[in-house]
Amino acid sequence: MDFFKQDLIGFIGNAIVAILLLLLVYSIIVSAQEKEKRAAIRLFFVFLALAVFGIILNLITGFLPAALVWGVFVSLFFLIVIILLAPWPEKALDVDFSKEEKIDERTIMFSRSELKPDTQNYEAYYANHPEHLEADNKWRDSHGLLDEKSLFYNPYLFAAADASFYAVSGLHAKTDGQVAEKIADLNTKEFTRFVKNWGKEMGCHSIGITQLQDSHLYSYGGRRHNYNEKVVNKHPVAIAFTVEMSFDRVAAAPRAPIIQESASQYLNSGIIAVQLAAFLRNLGYSARAHIDGKYQVRCPQVARDAGLGQLGRMGILMTPKLGPRVRIGVVTTNAPLEIVENKVDNSVIRFCQICKKCADTCPAQAISFDDRKVRNGSLQWNIKQEECFSYWCKVGTDCGRCVATCPYSHPNNLLHNTIRLCIRRSPLFRQLAYRLDDWLYGRKPPSRELPDWMNAKN
Repeated sequence: MDFFKQDLIGFIGNAIVAILLLLLVYSIIVSAQEKEKRAAIRLFFVFLALAVFGIILNLITGFLPAALVWGVFVSLFFLIVIILLAPWPEKALDVDFSKEEKIDERTIMFSRSELKPDTQNYEAYYANHPEHLEADNKWRDSHGLLDEKSLFYNPYLFAAADASFYAVSGLHAKTDGQVAEKIADLNTKEFTRFVKNWGKEMGCHSIGITQLQDSHLYSYGGRRHNYNEKVVNKHPVAIAFTVEMSFDRVAAAPRAPIIQESASQYLNSGIIAVQLAAFLRNLGYSARAHIDGKYQVRCPQVARDAGLGQLGRMGILMTPKLGPRVRIGVVTTNAPLEIVENKVDNSVIRFCQICKKCADTCPAQAISFDDRKVRNGSLQWNIKQEECFSYWCKVGTDCGRCVATCPYSHPNNLLHNTIRLCIRRSPLFRQLAYRLDDWLYGRKPPSRELPDWMNAKN
């Protein structure tokens, strides 16, 4: 009977080692497929170390009782697993957005970049906001987005990005339109299910529905088509969705592939939003698409309240499976859509509180290392938008370095989804995860090399 117990505990111990070795082999293969050479090499050495450790444990049983050797190993293994993965209680976070305030679209960098010196709008804006003039003049002296004199100029990719933005601008006239006279009699649950499923069919990675809040809307328009106009939108409901940005192209940030991919996904999200809005109008309901260059709403806040993610340290939406590696589209409407109360997942905010990798890797040092502060009525991280945009104008792209290096941005597969699930469940695993990410990929990982077909010879 004692021999059976020793044999059983030895079998369990060897099985644990074998399973861990298989998991490491899988992780090495995934890392190699993702072209993460550093991670694959380091995992390979961990594999060798664990294999040697398993052999040593088996050799030790020739000198010490097997039940003791394997009993200690198995006990320690399960103790570590329990400690790391147990959902330990955590201090409550302030996630109250009920007092969130509107912001003026004229104050954002995209609107300020459209202001031309010696024009009425230019003079009026800087008369009201003299604190912005000095900072804005710095980036005005730079080359600008997609400029051929910028640091990361690539004639092919810049032209491709510009073509996508041109196509998006062609959709601006389609964001709203005539509503059919006949109102369809719809089953709310069935209709909502169709909208979500059709959105996925069109390419949405995630899609959700929320009540449109007054704070979601800009107070005044700030783009060419609506500058100085008060934003009015009486739709009660908003549909928010995300589309995925390519991992490889984002990983090349801040070089040219990032802006080509950004523009491409702005176009894809715009096409989906315009179709959804037209579909709703065909059924007799008012609907407006909100797409790049023609927003009435702040998309990250709408997507957050629709249950698609949380606003992270870099000030943009962090989704559960793709992190910030998404672009967002929104459709507002009066259609009878079902709004389901979303359970707030604060693990992303908790992870951002300790990780700070985006702040470390930001070339413009525009991302804060500090904790969230009250801004516009709610706790959020402050981004130095002038510094961020100035860097964009220098390099000619929309940078994306923060997105590329975020541990949440890894591909949507079993390996990384399992890690993200453990991060969500356990505060101790969260502490381990960001350090492990640094060790495997580097605290400041290099930008990914461009594939040959993207390398233009100047």
